[in-house]
Amino acid sequence: MARRRSLAYASLHHARFLQPRLPAFWLYIVVVAATGIVAVAEQNLFREMSPTGWALSWGLVILYAAPVAVIVYLLDLYEREPIPLLIAAFVWGAVAATTLAAIGNAGWGIVVARVAGPEFASRWTAALTAPFVEETLKGIGVVLIVLIARDEVDDVMDGFVYGALCGLGFAVVEDVFYFFAVFGGDVGGVLQGFFIRVIASGLYSHVLYTGLVGMAVGILVTRRDERSIRERARPAALLVGAAVLGHFLWNSPILEFFPAHPWEGAEWLLIPLATAVKGLPLLLFVVVAVRLAHARERRWLHTTLTGEFEDDAITPEELAILESPKARRRARRAMRERAGKRASDLMRRLQREQIDLAMVRSRVATPDDPALVRQRALCRSLRDGLEAIPGAAPASGRGERLGSERPVG
Repeated sequence: MARRRSLAYASLHHARFLQPRLPAFWLYIVVVAATGIVAVAEQNLFREMSPTGWALSWGLVILYAAPVAVIVYLLDLYEREPIPLLIAAFVWGAVAATTLAAIGNAGWGIVVARVAGPEFASRWTAALTAPFVEETLKGIGVVLIVLIARDEVDDVMDGFVYGALCGLGFAVVEDVFYFFAVFGGDVGGVLQGFFIRVIASGLYSHVLYTGLVGMAVGILVTRRDERSIRERARPAALLVGAAVLGHFLWNSPILEFFPAHPWEGAEWLLIPLATAVKGLPLLLFVVVAVRLAHARERRWLHTTLTGEFEDDAITPEELAILESPKARRRARRAMRERAGKRASDLMRRLQREQIDLAMVRSRVATPDDPALVRQRALCRSLRDGLEAIPGAAPASGRGERLGSERPVG
C-alpha cells in the first residue's frame, strides 16, 4: 500500500500551480514558453491573412469551448479541481501539445510515405500518426499536472477532468488551424469549418480522447485503490487503448460516409450522420466510463465517511444526502426556504468540509492524526453553528435536522 501523508497535510482548497521548487513546473514553463512563440506566430499569420475570419474563428470556438469547460468542471461531483491547474491543463493542450504534434505528425508522415508510398500515405497517414503522437503529447501534460500538484489527482475523475481540459485546448487551436488551412479562412470558409469541425464533430473530439488518457493516469496514481500498480495498469491500458482506437477510427478511411466535397443541398445534412457513425461508439464508451467513475467515487465516499459516525462529524442522514449532488442542492434549497440564505450558505460549507473530511481520512496514516481530528472538530462546529440559527432544524429530530424533511438515499 502506498505511503500516506500524515502531519504535513496541506489545505485541500489552496493547491498552487506555481511550484518553483519542482522540476516538473519548470519543464512545463520552458516547453510552453518555447512552443508559445511558434503558436503566437501562427495565429498572427492567420490574423494577417483574414482579420475578420480570424476574429470570427476565435469567437465561434469560444462559444463551443466555454460550455464544454463548465460541463467538464462540474463532472467532478465531490472535489472540484483548482482553477489555476485547470487553466494550466488547457494551455498545455492549446500551446505545447498542438505545436509539438504538428512537428511529430509531419515527421512520422514522411516515414509512412517512404515506407508505404504516397497513395497509401494520403489515406492512412492521419490515422497512423496522430492518435499516437497527439495522445502521447497531451498525456504528458496530464502527467506534468500530477507532478506539479500531486495531491490534487486523487482518483479517476480527477484525471478525466484534467485530460478533458487538455484535450479541449488542443481541439480549439486545431479547429482554428483547420478553418484557415482547409477552409480558406474567409468568413464563408470559417462558417463551413465551424459546422463540420464543431457542430457536426464537436461531441467526438479530443475532449473524449484525452479524458480517457487522463482517467488512465488517475487510475495509476490514485490513493483509493489497494491493488498493485501492475493490476491497475491493465484498466489504465484499456482506457488509453480506447482513446487511441477511437482517434484512429476517426482519422482513418474506415466507415467513411462523408459525401464528396464540395457539399451541396441535402449533403450538408449527411455530415452529422457520417461523424456520428465514427464518433458515437467512443462517446458512449466515455459516458459509461464516467458513470462507473462516479459510482466508484460514491462508494469511496460512503465507505470512508461511515467510519466517522462515532465521532459525530457526520450523521448517516447527512451522508445519504452528501452522496448525491441533487440531494445536496435540494437540501440547501429547503434550508434556504426554512431558515434563510445564511443557513443555506452554512450548510453548503458544512457539506464541503464533510467531503474534505473524507479526503483527509484517505490521506492520513492513522485515525487520530491531528489533521483528521481538526477536520472532525470543524465539521461539528459548523453543525452546531447551523443548529443555532432559528428555523434551521425541523422538529422531527436530530437525524433529519440538516437535510430535507426525509432522509434522501
